[in-house]
Amino acid sequence: MSENSSSDSAAPAEPLPPRKGVSAWAVVVFLALLGALLVINQVAATSGPPIRWIENDLDAALARLSDPGHRVFLYLYEPNDPVHARNEREVFRQRWARTPLTRVVCCRIALGSDAASNRLRVEFNYQGKPLFLILTKSRVVTSRTEGAVTEKEFYTYVTEPANRARSIGP
Repeated sequence: MSENSSSDSAAPAEPLPPRKGVSAWAVVVFLALLGALLVINQVAATSGPPIRWIENDLDAALARLSDPGHRVFLYLYEPNDPVHARNEREVFRQRWARTPLTRVVCCRIALGSDAASNRLRVEFNYQGKPLFLILTKSRVVTSRTEGAVTEKEFYTYVTEPANRARSIGP
């Protein structure tokens, strides 16, 4: 039996058959690149100019309009509304929302139970959902949408009217 064991160890090792399929390193590199692309895409989608809000003062926003072609973007909301929280998180952080708002004066008003809030509710027919309005200097509504807007709705009701307005400049 010792002869067999010595002859087995002296035999040359057979080469391993070639591997089939994708190597583990290729999978790791692919996943790393995919992750990097997703991060870059998210940064690009959420970057852009900040929205320069005039908080809770529509008169101050309207006073910034020096030309009849300029517009105010007015956002009315109730502070504890989950739809408002969604709009802040998923709309106003996106490039597709932030970029067109550089062309208009932006005003957001948190509606409360005071008399001024009640006047705004009546004036703009606020129905309890966040309201997106484009206004002229004389408070005429040129575009309106409400609730949790999608990118397409934002483009239709805010971006298009903002693009038609004359830019207010920096």
